[in-house]
Amino acid sequence: MNCLKTISVETQFGKMRLWFLSSLIMMGYFLIFFMVFRTFFFAAPLVDYGAIFLLLSLAVVLPLHLVLHCLPIWLVGKKATFGIRKNQWPYFYYSTKQPLSKHMSLLSTASPAFLLTAVSIAGAFLFPHLVHYIAMMSALNVGICVYDFMNFKQIKSAPKECLIEETRDGFYVLYPTFTDSWKKEPS
Repeated sequence: MNCLKTISVETQFGKMRLWFLSSLIMMGYFLIFFMVFRTFFFAAPLVDYGAIFLLLSLAVVLPLHLVLHCLPIWLVGKKATFGIRKNQWPYFYYSTKQPLSKHMSLLSTASPAFLLTAVSIAGAFLFPHLVHYIAMMSALNVGICVYDFMNFKQIKSAPKECLIEETRDGFYVLYPTFTDSWKKEPS
């Protein structure tokens, strides 16, 4: 395998710029989501369960986000883990021990954004009295997904037959050579 590219969004954009962009997108998403559902769909009175309920509902988003990154990998029978790094940003991570195909990497990177947004939209229709909590949870998820969107863009530009290997500092885009055991040599 030859390493074609090293992807490190933090190095490329900077931690503070990513935090700022994430915050802006989170606030904009919340405003749009909340206003669309309150203006065009339901005008049901909102129910307030207090600050503890809000904090608990927001605390659920991050573990769920990480599980959804790992879910496509688990479904194809590969091992993936997630956890917390206290000394390196991003503090929350998911990881695999073996390289993944480009398609699987893209699916794993994008799954929390699409699945949690779809669940949030369905939840807003089913529970219009909780749309403010749902909008905050969905906005937090989209804010977390900014880092994923940057990685998605970089991985998408890699050649089709590449493998993506996760490292502590980002991703390696690996290109298979003819001597690799899994690829047959031409006859």
